[in-house]
Amino acid sequence: MQSGEETAKGLGVNTGLVRILSLVMATLITSVAVSFLGIIGFVGLVAPHMARRLVGDDHRFLLPSSCVIGALLLLSADTVARTSFSPHILPVAVLTSFIGAPVFIYLLVRGYKR
Repeated sequence: MQSGEETAKGLGVNTGLVRILSLVMATLITSVAVSFLGIIGFVGLVAPHMARRLVGDDHRFLLPSSCVIGALLLLSADTVARTSFSPHILPVAVLTSFIGAPVFIYLLVRGYKR
């Protein structure tokens, strides 16, 4: 499928079925991960999209950059959450939800441009 839909069809792959099954499985896996990890797991959804914007589609660079960007996002959110209201600690999940949701929506609406 990565080589193109026409190539996959030429090799006998039912691309419609593969596309629907892949979408359903990705949705289930993502929903289970977010339900167990909470909103902090939402960073795992935003970081790869941001990394793809920065480094492109090459998976040799995409996976490590996704890890680094996710770690930097969570580290910076935790730092801001601990220092913003100094004697009180703001839960990091609150900050990641306020920042992560608009960024994720922006990335999805704008789309990927090469």
